Amino acid sequence: MPLITLTKEFMEESFLKYLGVIFMRPEIISACVKGDVITRETAEENVRQAFEAGFHDVFSDTDMSLKVSLPKDGSVTPEEYLKRVDRFGITNDTALGLMFVPENNVCRVVFKNGMRYDLRFEFSFESDEILDLGAFAGEDNSPDWPVENINRFWFIEVQALVKLYRKDHLISAHLANVNCNDTLVMQMIMRDQKYSTNHHRYGYSEQLEYVSDLGKMPYKSDEMNFNRIADRLYAAALTYDRLVTHFYPGYQARSNEFFDIWAAYESNKFKI
Repeated sequence: MPLITLTKEFMEESFLKYLGVIFMRPEIISACVKGDVITRETAEENVRQAFEAGFHDVFSDTDMSLKVSLPKDGSVTPEEYLKRVDRFGITNDTALGLMFVPENNVCRVVFKNGMRYDLRFEFSFESDEILDLGAFAGEDNSPDWPVENINRFWFIEVQALVKLYRKDHLISAHLANVNCNDTLVMQMIMRDQKYSTNHHRYGYSEQLEYVSDLGKMPYKSDEMNFNRIADRLYAAALTYDRLVTHFYPGYQARSNEFFDIWAAYESNKFKI
């Protein structure tokens, strides 16, 4: 049995709880899903309707716009605000992966319980209140492999998995190849460090790390395209966890949490 059980009921309750986290922030004016606006005053009436509007199947994410009132005096800028998504429960303890789309003020996140959100922040500057974002220690960040690369990798792994189970082989194959290529880039950086140069007239017959993890994927299908794509996604996850410790010796592996979500998806594959 999968450790994560993705059902419509579980996802709805998780959505309700997450809105509670969002509305803990006093600067949040409202949340909106597919045109259904939710405020603190109307949450009990509108929240389930909003969930229904965004739900298609257990592979669904939730697109949510958040209206944020920042101080009139400009003491907190949108750029500063978006660096503190930890205030919305997005931390290493809770989130498997995330990525930002800065031109749209969007944070895309997948939580370890399988819930996925696209959070679009819409800012206004109308508050007379002081907004204290609180202390934030930040994270160690390797100049050779920024933390954002790690978070983006795991977000894309789940995004590719969703596309795969929805039978979009083109996009899922593309995303699987993107993540396999990430492992190759890590290997190239490691090679540069080993030889103290980024110019190599000839290579060194390097082994492709992700290839050593092909053939380990436990889920089989009658569709060969599914198997090929899934095999690369599975291999990329194992390889990434192994290689990234070169840049972050204290890194905590995330592949098992990714595989938990995968097991939940696999158990739902006949329900779409």
